[in-house]
Amino acid sequence: MKRLLTTSTAALLLAGPAFAQEVTLQFWDNQQTESGLSQYQQEAVDRFMQENPEIRVEVTTIPYPEYQQRLLTAVQGGNAPDIATLDQIWTGAFAAAGALVPLDERAEAAGVSRDAFFGGAWDSAVYEDGLYGIPFNVDVWQFSFFNRALLEEAGVAPERLATFEGLREAAEALSGEGRFGVGLFGHQGEDTVVVANSFIFSNGGQVLAEDGSCALDEPAAVEALQYLQELSQFAPSGILNASSGDMRELFLNGSLAIEFWPALEQPTLQASDIDWGFAVGTAPEGETPVGTFGGWNLSVFESSEHKDAAWKFIEFLTREDVNGDVVDLIPANVAAAESFLAANREGADRIMAHLENAAPRPLSPHYLQIADAQMDLYQDIYSGAEVAAAAEEACARIDQLR
Repeated sequence: MKRLLTTSTAALLLAGPAFAQEVTLQFWDNQQTESGLSQYQQEAVDRFMQENPEIRVEVTTIPYPEYQQRLLTAVQGGNAPDIATLDQIWTGAFAAAGALVPLDERAEAAGVSRDAFFGGAWDSAVYEDGLYGIPFNVDVWQFSFFNRALLEEAGVAPERLATFEGLREAAEALSGEGRFGVGLFGHQGEDTVVVANSFIFSNGGQVLAEDGSCALDEPAAVEALQYLQELSQFAPSGILNASSGDMRELFLNGSLAIEFWPALEQPTLQASDIDWGFAVGTAPEGETPVGTFGGWNLSVFESSEHKDAAWKFIEFLTREDVNGDVVDLIPANVAAAESFLAANREGADRIMAHLENAAPRPLSPHYLQIADAQMDLYQDIYSGAEVAAAAEEACARIDQLR
């Protein structure tokens, strides 16, 4: 891929900084393998250093459960890395704290724009009109993965799973005799939030309105939550403590007909003996499903003394010819994603369409508290609470954060 350089200013910015001495970048990333970096990531880092001999990259990988706290501690102690991958839902808090470098000018000068990436992923790095990251990798919740044999036995057409009405009918038809129709889960986890969001978004609802107020008590969101509450009767028991991983196990042993997961599920299913397929999201009849984006952005920290070198590394990692080799999800660069999906996933065109239509979670400095309120809301509705009242209670909590 030729570099996206459209002006002489971009050329000076990216090719221009003459580093008087060797620069060492500290790069933090989510740990993807037991050894830290995957083979392909290490090869990409080595390639970058070969292309840019004046820049060395030292990589630190951190397991996800401790990653955000490690970053917070480093920022507070003045020891932040130069560059790091940030979960999309962390960007708002770090940007609001002034810990991140606005990348608008660098991106504009380099010709790096929203058009080259999935729109919802790009928007997940925009906080109060400032760009605080470049999308690195993505996925989208949810796809409805199904056991083809169980659907055929019950006389359920797979395409019906893409509508609220059809999924409800299928879930009922597929339940009974030790089997469960749908893999809904409601534990205190982010996977619970993103699946519920996808039904809310697909029904025309929002988590937060444009003014930042809670929208979970608006009619479109309440209607979607009422639908999920009804659908939960066809899920395995113990839904309040169940996760997406628990549903995967049931799906793999043949006792669950439909599970909700991102495209990341495909490699596991490809290695199984199950004849599976998938429907792209779920929406009311005649409407297009809107999934919930997940993924990571690359951000530069304000404390970095090597911001130009860090930007160079971001541009490298998100290039079409590199991005597909270094991600554990799906490349955020659209052109790289097309090649990656064609080589590694079934139904690549349908996955691309869902990614192009997906929406990010609210970019708020209070996102984790918002998610906590949502998790409690979903636990309430899956316990049988009156949906509208539970949504009002959740919104009262969320609006107190403003």
